[in-house]
Amino acid sequence: MSGKIITIHTSKGGMGKSTLTVVMASYLAYAAGKRVVVFDCDPPQHSVVDLREDEQAGQAMLAQAFDGLTDAELAAKGQPYTSVNDQAAFERYRYNRQQGISAYYPIHPLPFQALSELDMDRVRADFDYIFLDMGGQFNAGILRALAETDVLLVPFTTQQVDVAASIQYVGAILDRVMRSQLPDYLTIRCFWNKYKFTFARRADVLETYFANLFRNDSLPISFLETRLNDADAGFDRAKMLTTVSSPVVLPAGRYVRRKDDGSSRPPKPAEWREAQYLQDIVSLVAEVNALFPELTKSTR
Repeated sequence: MSGKIITIHTSKGGMGKSTLTVVMASYLAYAAGKRVVVFDCDPPQHSVVDLREDEQAGQAMLAQAFDGLTDAELAAKGQPYTSVNDQAAFERYRYNRQQGISAYYPIHPLPFQALSELDMDRVRADFDYIFLDMGGQFNAGILRALAETDVLLVPFTTQQVDVAASIQYVGAILDRVMRSQLPDYLTIRCFWNKYKFTFARRADVLETYFANLFRNDSLPISFLETRLNDADAGFDRAKMLTTVSSPVVLPAGRYVRRKDDGSSRPPKPAEWREAQYLQDIVSLVAEVNALFPELTKSTR
């Protein structure tokens, strides 16, 4: 079966593109057992590559400290760290060692110009899921990558400036489709990220406005039903739950800091928020997977 190319993209930074790329890729690789690759095409920072390198450096230090212990001694260690992130890293090390996990899914840094040189047919043959993490520019490499993409996911957040930027981005994508710079069979879905439940009514109104705004375009665009709850924890959340180097191993709520949302009501337990986020990720992956039978590969 040909691999599926998924791109989470928009023109504005800070909307969770790289974080969600990591979370979805890690879930598919470690929880679902799929062959996954990520191409980090967002120079100069290459944030996903940097996260992987930091993770591997931390795991190497833990290996140096604990590889001499037997499995029983390691299991008896419990929670040796007071730092949330340090303890989470230890849990990943312990789980990986117990499960014999030593190979991680590949993450490749690529400059923009290399995007146009990728042999996509070969990549599709080697992997089940291919994720492209790209910056917000529109250049030849990014346009070529978007043309190869099966599903383009456009994030919206509850911030007004982000909503405006995402609507403008969708309009720019449609303009490039009209000018034949992108194919008219590209599947585009929008979704809510960093979502707050207090925003529900406004989100419904904005989705209706969005549907009316683009209802006459030949390329159907709509919102996914899944709204990613409280994803603004960013890389901390990704590292605690679904990291670039190990599977989902932590019970919901175990290492999440409690936050008061400032309302008069008591804050919902961190365990609930974190469990909801994990459930949202599974739901989002299921929705994206359901789109693939609709794709017309024969038209490529």
